[in-house]
Amino acid sequence: MSSNNGGGLLKRIVIRTLIVTMALVAIGLFGLLALASANTEFFDRYYSLLYTANIAVAIIFVFIVGALIWIILVRLRQRRFGTRLLAKLAIFFALVGVLPGGIIYLVSLQFVSRSIESWFDVRVETALDSGLELGRAILNNGLSDLSAKAQLVADNLTASGDKGGTLTLLRMRDQFGLQDATIVDGNGRVLASASGNFNALVPDLPTPLMLRQARAQSRGYTAIEGGGEGYDRHTSDDQLRWRVVMRIPSSYTSSLQDEERFLQVTQLVPANLAQNAEAVQNAYREYQEKALGRTGLRKMYIGTLTLSLFLATFVAMMLALALGSQLARPLFLLARGTQEVAAGDLSPKGEVRTNDELGFLTQAFNAMTRQLSDARATVERNRLALESSKAHLESILSSLTAGVFVFDRDFRLTTANSGAERIFKQSFQGELNRSPSHIPALVEFGETLRRAFADRDANADLGPGGHWQQQIGLTLPGETDSVTLLVRGSHLPEPAMAVAGVPTRSGGGYVVVFDDISDVISAQRSVAWAEVARRLAHEIKNPLTPIQLSAERLQMKLSDKLPPAEAEVLRRGATTIVNQVAAMKRMVDDFRDYARLPPAIMHSLQLNELIGEVLTLYGVDEGRGAIRPYLGADLPEIRGDSTQLRQVIHNLLQNAQDAVSGTENPLITVETKTVEYAGTDAAPGEPKRTAVRLTITDNGPGFPARILTRAFEPYVTTKAKGTGLGLAMVKKIIDEHQARIDIRNRTLPEGEGSAGAQISILFTQLADDQDLSRNKPTEHTKVA
Repeated sequence: MSSNNGGGLLKRIVIRTLIVTMALVAIGLFGLLALASANTEFFDRYYSLLYTANIAVAIIFVFIVGALIWIILVRLRQRRFGTRLLAKLAIFFALVGVLPGGIIYLVSLQFVSRSIESWFDVRVETALDSGLELGRAILNNGLSDLSAKAQLVADNLTASGDKGGTLTLLRMRDQFGLQDATIVDGNGRVLASASGNFNALVPDLPTPLMLRQARAQSRGYTAIEGGGEGYDRHTSDDQLRWRVVMRIPSSYTSSLQDEERFLQVTQLVPANLAQNAEAVQNAYREYQEKALGRTGLRKMYIGTLTLSLFLATFVAMMLALALGSQLARPLFLLARGTQEVAAGDLSPKGEVRTNDELGFLTQAFNAMTRQLSDARATVERNRLALESSKAHLESILSSLTAGVFVFDRDFRLTTANSGAERIFKQSFQGELNRSPSHIPALVEFGETLRRAFADRDANADLGPGGHWQQQIGLTLPGETDSVTLLVRGSHLPEPAMAVAGVPTRSGGGYVVVFDDISDVISAQRSVAWAEVARRLAHEIKNPLTPIQLSAERLQMKLSDKLPPAEAEVLRRGATTIVNQVAAMKRMVDDFRDYARLPPAIMHSLQLNELIGEVLTLYGVDEGRGAIRPYLGADLPEIRGDSTQLRQVIHNLLQNAQDAVSGTENPLITVETKTVEYAGTDAAPGEPKRTAVRLTITDNGPGFPARILTRAFEPYVTTKAKGTGLGLAMVKKIIDEHQARIDIRNRTLPEGEGSAGAQISILFTQLADDQDLSRNKPTEHTKVA
């Protein structure tokens, strides 16, 4: 702002200096005009200076006024604020200053012109002009006659064949009454001469300029020389004479090696004609000298009046600029301040310290700007606090393992945390502000939520702040496994607000918190089944031995006493009882093993060696059976219980053999390899970790869809015989080893039907790991 104030102050100083300077110059010129009008000698002496000063000042005024008009036009073209007002004021003041001044100027101009003209006799001036023109016409006629005579002489020289030309010149000079006749070459050297002036030894020769003009013009060079003003001065005396220089035709010069030759003819003007012409010239000059006062005075008056008109216009324009700037400056400050405020700049603006309404307006605008700045600072503080709270809330939501969805009043998704994206296995950042019905992953879930909220709203006993909780089974798009979600929903409060004095409702909506409890339910089922198995093993095993012993004793006591037929019936019955008791004992043993799985004794072991020992039992080393091993080389050792892992491998191979028993060309593959994986607990930039993967596949019918999601639960089986504890035992052992097991059906390349089952186990606990808890995998571990 200081630079702008400094620039405005400098501009005002320059304008005032120009106005004062021009006023002083005008006053000085007016004073000189009065002095010149009263003093004829002063006027005659300083006429040129005064006239030049008037012209110079007038030109300066015209230039300044033109520059001011140009500045206004440029500012108008640039659409600068205040220029229209400035232009209107300039036109108004110019009209006020110029129109009356113009009228006075025209009247004064006519008055001065007529007054000065009345001081002189116009008829005398006309007569002198006519006499001067008459004398010039007579002299020009004489010059034309001499030029014609010179042409005749040149023609005679050409026709005579006189090589020297002197005789012809003498004859022609006498014939035409010429004063001098001279022949010169192109360089001005005399070739022949005939002169009537015996006092002159050397004739008056033509100058090179005369020769060039004679060469260039067909009629040659002609001039009236001597005398006073208006005649050429090429003679040493003041006698008035005619001179003609023309080029002699080439036929004359052909004998002289084609050199150019020129004829010069001079003739004195008759004395009486020269005296009369000089008298008229002197009289005209004297009259002009006397009339100089009239013309100069008229020019001086006219110039001064014109200068006064320009001065009035200049002063009007300067006043318009000064007053326009004075009026436009507060408006300009307001306009610029408004633009800056609109752009967000609420810094203090410039003020006009005046006692009028414009100054008060700028001060009020500055006060308003300060209030806006304070209000914006408050809003900014509140915004920062709100953003901090929002960031804190987002940090909390992102750290939750549970999923959180927030919907607006129209049930459009507005917020989804990372837990929700992890459960649904997709990002919702590009799906915000959309209805769940338009989000493929949330179509089924959204309809369930709508029904749940509708049921809660229908229950008036819950009140406006009530919430609901529901367990939902859901199959995600593109997934065969179903998940069980524990969902809690509630309405968001709708705080009352007032906009422009009108009450309104803002906020509201719905919040849904859900968690994947599939593993929890599976674990609960496993615990429940373990307790059931323990109780069954205890309650069933106790009477089995007496039943077996009683059956055997009956057979032993009665077989000899009964007839053969009845003894055979007794034997078959006792055998059946003993066999079923043995089967029930085996089932009870399975219950006991599942319920009382001993803790794993962890030690370093080579998985390939353990698999090889198990495969030997199936005759793989002899090439028998459908099992094909693909064991990776240089596998790192893992930490595990060899007994339990041997049971896992045996159970999986036995299940695979049972699956391919009715398959043509049965095939079971056992594959091990080293892989890299990244866990969710890994720090950013941390390299991936190493693990060992065991994969067993078969080409059987695969798992039914209803079994696939519950394959690891106890008593879930597709076999006609068996307890369904095999995979449950496998899952329990794998969990004890902090490994991860995954079960799925393989699909055919065309995607039609199943190509068998695949079970994959990822061992993350390697023998060289020092911190086993750090590598503990979770259900969200990403496997490469």
